[in-house]
Amino acid sequence: MSHRQRIYSFNATLFKMTGVQKVLLDIHHAIRDDYEAYVVGTIPFERIHKNLSISQSEYRRLRNPFMFYHSIVIVHERKYLLMFWLLNLLLLQRIKIVYIHHNIFHNLRRLTIMPKTVVSISDRCTENLTGYFKVPLSHIHKIHNCVADLHPPVHKEPTPGQLTLLYPARINEVKRQPEIVQKLKGRLDSHIKIFFAGDGPLLEQLIEVTAGSNQFIAMGYVSDIPSLMQKCDYTLLFSKHEGLPITLIESAMCGMPIVCNDVGGNTEIAIEGRNAIVVDDWEDLVTTLNSLAEINNERYLGMSAESRLIYEEHYTFEKFKEAYLQLLKDLN
Repeated sequence: MSHRQRIYSFNATLFKMTGVQKVLLDIHHAIRDDYEAYVVGTIPFERIHKNLSISQSEYRRLRNPFMFYHSIVIVHERKYLLMFWLLNLLLLQRIKIVYIHHNIFHNLRRLTIMPKTVVSISDRCTENLTGYFKVPLSHIHKIHNCVADLHPPVHKEPTPGQLTLLYPARINEVKRQPEIVQKLKGRLDSHIKIFFAGDGPLLEQLIEVTAGSNQFIAMGYVSDIPSLMQKCDYTLLFSKHEGLPITLIESAMCGMPIVCNDVGGNTEIAIEGRNAIVVDDWEDLVTTLNSLAEINNERYLGMSAESRLIYEEHYTFEKFKEAYLQLLKDLN
C-alpha cells in the first residue's frame, strides 16, 4: 500500500518527563511500524526533554491546524479536546480523535467535549468517565499502561537491620512528598530510609524539609528508575489521586513489593495479599512502615514473585501494542 494512515500523538508539555509523556511514547513506538506516526508538540524541538529521546524526524511542531486534515490524532490532554472538536466542526478537518484519559478529574465538565473513542487506563478512570463526564460505556476502551520488559534479576530479600523504600514520582502536591516527610519525621524506626526520586515544582521544598535527615533523602531527577529499584526493598506511593501509575508498573516489572494507598488504579497493580500492603491513612502508614521488618524472607520473596507475575499478566509492552493496534484498526 503506497499511503499509510497518518497518526499524530499530541501533547503540549513535552518539556516534562512524566507518566503522560511515557505513555504517549509507548503508544507512538507501538504503532509507528504500521502507520505514518508523528509526535506533535507546541514547543521547539530543542526544548523537548532529552530523556524522551524523540528524534527530529518523528517530531512535528504545531504551527498550522490544517496539518491534521484527515488524520487520527491521539490527544493526551483533556483541555485540547475542544480545539480538535472545533477543527472538525468549523474547518471540516475530518480528524478522528482518540483521547487518553490519564487521570481522574472533577472539573470543567461543560468545557470537555469527549470524542467517540476514549481510552481509559484503569477501572477508576472508567468510573470517572461514565459517572462525572457521562461518557457512554460503548465509547470507552480500557487499555492498561505498560513498561517494556528489562528482564531484571530476581529481587533479593532486604539486608538485615535496614529497609529502603523508593518513592519514584514527580515532586508535586498530588504526590505530596514534603507532606509525607512532615507526617513521618520522628515516627519511623531508625533502620528505615525513604529515597525520593524525581523532579518537579516542590523539589526545593522537599530538599528543605529533608535537610540534615539520614532517613529521608531527596535524590532529584533519576533517569534510570528500574536500576534504582533493584537496590531498594519496597516501592512507596501515597498520592492524593492517580490514573494508573507507571512507577508501580515498573515496580511490578522489577519484582518489587509495594506499599501504597487505594487511589486511582493503584490496586489494579498493587494487590493486597499478593504483592502489596495497601494503607489509606497516616497512622496506618506509620504502623505499616515500622512493621515491614517483621516480614520474613519467604513472604518477601513471595510478594516479589507476585509483583513480577502481575506485570507479565497485564502490563507488558506486547499486550499494550496489540490492544492499541486493534483499537486503531477498528477506527479505519
